Amino acid sequence: MNNSDTDYIKGLNSAQEAAVTNIEGPSLIVAGAGSGKTRVLTCRVAHILQHGECTPGQILALTFTKKAATEMKERIAGLVGEARARWIFMGTFHSIFIRFLRQYASLLGYPEQFTIYDQTDSRSIVKQCIKELQLDEKVYKPNVIQNVISRAKNDLVTVGGYRASAERMQADMMARRPRTADVYALYQQKCRESGAMDFDDILFNMNVLLRDFPDACSEIAARFHYIMVDEYQDTNYAQYIILRKLAAPHRNICVVGDDSQSIYSFRGARIENILRFQKDYPESGIYRLEQNYRSTQTIVNAANSLISHNEGRIKKECYSKAETGDKINIIKAFTEAEEAYLIVASICDRINLSKAQYDSFAVLYRTNAQSRAIEEALRKRNLPYRIYGSHSFYDRAEIKDMLAYFKLIVNPLDNESFRRVVNVPARGIGGTSIERLASVASQCGCTLFQACSLPAETLAAVGLKDAAVRKFRAFRDTITPLTVKVSSSDCYDLAVEAGNVTGYLTALKADNTPEGMARFENVEELFNSMKEYSEEETELRRELAEEDDLQTVSTVTMSDYLENIYLLSEAEKDDTQDPDLEDSNKITLMTVHASKGLEFPYVYIAGMEENLFPSESMNGSPQEIEEERRLFYVAVTRAMKAVTVSYSQNRRKWGSEESNPPSRFLREIDSKYYSNPLFTPRTEFVSQMESRPLPKPSARPVAGPRTDFKPSPISELRVGQRVEHDRFGFGTIVSFDGHGPDMKAVVNFDNSAPKTLLLKFAKLRIAD
Repeated sequence: MNNSDTDYIKGLNSAQEAAVTNIEGPSLIVAGAGSGKTRVLTCRVAHILQHGECTPGQILALTFTKKAATEMKERIAGLVGEARARWIFMGTFHSIFIRFLRQYASLLGYPEQFTIYDQTDSRSIVKQCIKELQLDEKVYKPNVIQNVISRAKNDLVTVGGYRASAERMQADMMARRPRTADVYALYQQKCRESGAMDFDDILFNMNVLLRDFPDACSEIAARFHYIMVDEYQDTNYAQYIILRKLAAPHRNICVVGDDSQSIYSFRGARIENILRFQKDYPESGIYRLEQNYRSTQTIVNAANSLISHNEGRIKKECYSKAETGDKINIIKAFTEAEEAYLIVASICDRINLSKAQYDSFAVLYRTNAQSRAIEEALRKRNLPYRIYGSHSFYDRAEIKDMLAYFKLIVNPLDNESFRRVVNVPARGIGGTSIERLASVASQCGCTLFQACSLPAETLAAVGLKDAAVRKFRAFRDTITPLTVKVSSSDCYDLAVEAGNVTGYLTALKADNTPEGMARFENVEELFNSMKEYSEEETELRRELAEEDDLQTVSTVTMSDYLENIYLLSEAEKDDTQDPDLEDSNKITLMTVHASKGLEFPYVYIAGMEENLFPSESMNGSPQEIEEERRLFYVAVTRAMKAVTVSYSQNRRKWGSEESNPPSRFLREIDSKYYSNPLFTPRTEFVSQMESRPLPKPSARPVAGPRTDFKPSPISELRVGQRVEHDRFGFGTIVSFDGHGPDMKAVVNFDNSAPKTLLLKFAKLRIAD
């Protein structure tokens, strides 16, 4: 230990200390928003290592995000030393369980190097299934079917169980999708044939392993003397059953969560898991972390008054010892455009009064569609903003292409990856040829990659011409030498070789348009990340080898890298910021769901109307309303200093104006926590906001929108000129491309990344 027996206890309040020091038997830690949950978890691990009779490797700590696991491990290392912390089994549910699935893969009928399919891969296969079953994609919408399959797996319902469920089959009939079970069956068949698991399969198959193979279950459960679970309110049924089995021998399970922040039922999360914990473990201790260290007293008290309307909850009364703080302000608008204008005006007002930075502000909304009006209002004021989670680096086509190559090299059984890259870059292999290859593969019971090696007469029998056969065989001959290097080559070295021999990097280099160069730079960034991962992981393995007196250090393989990437949660992938967004001093726009776990000094919650928040789709039962109320509770408790809520009397929906009353949730907050009545006269508030000046930019000056803005003739524009755009401000012309009406210019703007603009629409003015 780096510290004395009691150093990590110092500074904990009495409830936190009790949660840290009572380590034997089952424990439920109810952690209110901003209550120091992560500190309690890390100190508890330190206490177990100091006073429990176990080694670091006998502690299992499960989180929902890699980011949370990494942060906790770093904090634990600061308390107990890195040498001990690194041996703790700490990570996401998927990253931990996949280790056991690879170890026991043969029992489940999977190859050890099975592929992990992400959401995009999964949806692509669902589309194939719908097409092969000759179903109408407008009725059997791939995203809907994918979600149905996911929910079934999270509930541990097999294809057979799905067909046997009268309730599920009746629901499909009512939705006019009676063959959903057939899609589910074909989907599972295709994943099996490809030696692949999707994210839901990892949990599903972990349950199968523990249920059907008692020896494996005993071996795994025996490894861990202490189990800790973060965000327990977000666990689904599959995770619940796994934890019950792993904790059965010793019952030293500690779960941490807040039922008031259970907002993911649409992902299969079951709030009853945390609500029934004390019934599952009658001898459990319960520790309530009720002191909020994040927010003002007003915010905490307002949130308490709101959530008290929920009946299905664990009793707790959060409090804050911070300053009283500002009361909640209500903005009432006539239209969503005016609502956005008033929100932005309020932000400007706050910046002027408090000198706050742009990144102190977050605008939250119930649905992504609401961002449009807010974006327009921010652009008109030239305020910098970012939409949290709007772009995932890993969802870009060129990145998915390269990763598909990697997956195929690691697992040639992977039909989905084969389909994606067999004609990328173009090799003259058309969709018809691929479907004919798929047909013969199905007839022969083999994968697409294996079908490339079938006798010529077999391939000809399904209509494949000699030229197509030669192209498929050439592709096979390109990939095969790479597959034999998977276990012996460094991931970065193999990636570079793959990029070159497949011709993919050459094709990207050949495209010298700004878009093409950006794609090449993105792939380069992918390779950079692989190099960084390889170096860091190699160093870690070297240190571990020295500790164990091992003579060799294992190679960081392509399989290792892919596992690291594909075990990121979808939310974490979305949080991978666009390389263009280097300046973090921007106003954040995001859905309330995306805001969970974050905090901002000033929070605006837009669209507080009935049928929007609470959502019209979540208005059918008391349980759904309670989840919507928890969602609003999460939104309010993101704020550190001040909360502003807004609603509009009219909102456009499918081209028509719709009017809904203010959300019931606004009335459920005690009125003493509001600074203005619920029905503030609109004209008075607008005049108040219009009378206040705009904030001075904190960085380079940005040109404001001008009513007298007149663009210069395109014929007068030159490379190197300083120009002004009525939205993006000032910049410099870097280059031109194209001719006539298709002519484009690349402009390097002072306050944003370079942009490619179609000049007939761009309206650039030569700066004086």
